[in-house]
Amino acid sequence: MKKTLVLNGNTFRYSIYENNDTDQFGVFLMGALQDIDSVDFFSREFSKVVNTIVIEAPGTGETEVLQATVSVRDQAKMVVDLLKYLKVDKAHVFGFSYATAVSVELCDVWSGVQSLSIACGVPGIPECARKVSLQMVAAALKSKSTFANTFVNALTSDHPSIPRNKAIRRSLVAGIMKYDQIRVDVFIENTFRLLAYKPKNLASITVPTLVLAGEYDPYATKEIMRDFYGKLKNAHFVVLKNADHFPNLQQPHKAADALITLANHYRQVCEGFKVIEG
Repeated sequence: MKKTLVLNGNTFRYSIYENNDTDQFGVFLMGALQDIDSVDFFSREFSKVVNTIVIEAPGTGETEVLQATVSVRDQAKMVVDLLKYLKVDKAHVFGFSYATAVSVELCDVWSGVQSLSIACGVPGIPECARKVSLQMVAAALKSKSTFANTFVNALTSDHPSIPRNKAIRRSLVAGIMKYDQIRVDVFIENTFRLLAYKPKNLASITVPTLVLAGEYDPYATKEIMRDFYGKLKNAHFVVLKNADHFPNLQQPHKAADALITLANHYRQVCEGFKVIEG
């Protein structure tokens, strides 16, 4: 069940997918235009391994607009506030796209991160993607139709090996057309927030990390993702075949299996030790 909470003046939406067989938790942070309902499949898959808290942090999902003058790091601190409220002191972190930056900062401002699994995103916007990001903002200021088509064209590939490609692209456009102005404004502010952001703590991230790239992603390309992976000390890099920026729609089962791997391995190790201890 989705819950809305105002904490320290900041609005959160979140939902907890419980797993009664474990005391471990996962924190799931989403991309710029995702919300709790749109990632339900992944939340359910993750909850087969860990109790999963899917969070729309302030300025994401269907929460209120958060001005870009509030930093990514401050967004991460807001997530920590919610986790403290929920009495969660450690968790595996899953992040899609925009949430990569928040997840990276979370590793620095919260000592409870046990593993980090990232899909189709790097912290910040790389030089080669800044122009197209600004073009998406310009389109968002014109009309929802212009924004929807510009957004989808910028983040998808027409490669014939991508399953259900045309149908997914049409569905993405139709979905964005239904957004109210607040959702569009949230996207604009988040884009400016990322344009001004540069991570400073990558070298300090030592938890096991997965970096998942879409083979044909034209935005967070596999080359850009590989460069991000190379700056991490304890990371694995996986390219998901026949997918672009939306593996959650094109290869959902494979993407979910990849993203839950580190948490699943950690749980198995912990349970193995419990058996040994008797």
